[in-house]
Amino acid sequence: MPNAELYIYGGAFGLPSIDPQCLALISYLSIVSHQEYTIVESNDPGISPTGELPMLHDGKNWIAGTNRIIAYLSKTGYNANEDLSTEDLAKSVAYSSLVDESLQDSLLFSWFADDDNFLGTTRKAYSNLLSIPARYIQPMQMRKAAVQRVQKYGGKVESGSLTHAENTRIYDLARDCYRVLDRKLGENDFLFGVKPTSLDAKAFGYLALQLYPEIPNPRFQMILTSQFPRLVAYCDRCKDEFFANLPDSALPSEASPFFSNPISSPKEWFKNTFLSGSKSASSTTTTEKPKKTQEERDFDLKRIYAVTFGLVAMVAYVIINGIVVIGTDEGEEEEQGGYFMAGDDDVDDDIHVPSDD
Repeated sequence: MPNAELYIYGGAFGLPSIDPQCLALISYLSIVSHQEYTIVESNDPGISPTGELPMLHDGKNWIAGTNRIIAYLSKTGYNANEDLSTEDLAKSVAYSSLVDESLQDSLLFSWFADDDNFLGTTRKAYSNLLSIPARYIQPMQMRKAAVQRVQKYGGKVESGSLTHAENTRIYDLARDCYRVLDRKLGENDFLFGVKPTSLDAKAFGYLALQLYPEIPNPRFQMILTSQFPRLVAYCDRCKDEFFANLPDSALPSEASPFFSNPISSPKEWFKNTFLSGSKSASSTTTTEKPKKTQEERDFDLKRIYAVTFGLVAMVAYVIINGIVVIGTDEGEEEEQGGYFMAGDDDVDDDIHVPSDD
């Protein structure tokens, strides 16, 4: 794993990533890797073969998604759960499933369904990380997907947000999860004793983003601080343990040209996509570039198709939703549009929720 690259959403709220899954992966790697990797703040899930972050690039391997990356690392000698018994491993899976379901929904509820929190904090935090035009579109898409997901807990959708003044189901769900984790923790330093495991990394990824950000309506933060002080101390301990010695490259850096973004770096993307097999006229090196395998050529072709389709879809989205208005010969007195809108198109919820079994 030396020289591996971890692609993530960038930092916010004093944490190295705004995303709970990315935060969990950084925490896990701090347990097992001893800085044998580089953090790349790409902020673009489109660079991932599966369209999700975090993504790990290790040699010839590209692995996306927290659970898949942890499984890959465990098989390659970076196993944070190696000291757990078979029974504890089964319990870890069950607890992780609970965290993925309960704490993810409560975080989505707080950050996106709450109008004050979204407009006052969440949208700005993501916009600071995303490039144009994604900063004007992606937060709204994320909000729509989040509201669709958490609407099952009650409330009425109004202007994109979810009214929930009298809704207690989501808070009860989070409180029950806090209680389970608090009992499991007990007086230990970590959830399975004196050493952190993958469960600590995942639980901290969600708890930290409910505890540390300053938001207009910090309901979950208040529940944690007033009713579960041991979990607050646990989060402070994990923060010190996991983030004390992050790699120097945790600051924003350039993404690998293998997945160059046509929006943020069109020149570099065009060169790597279409001219990667050509030798520069000004180059003085005589080293011959290894020929690509058939799988690599097929992947490059699919990537070109995907990017082309994405650009066409983006242009169509912008025009149809009025972000850009194309004039006609008849003339118009007023052009309507803006950079901030939810749109009417369906947004897929790519969030994977493990079963509780």
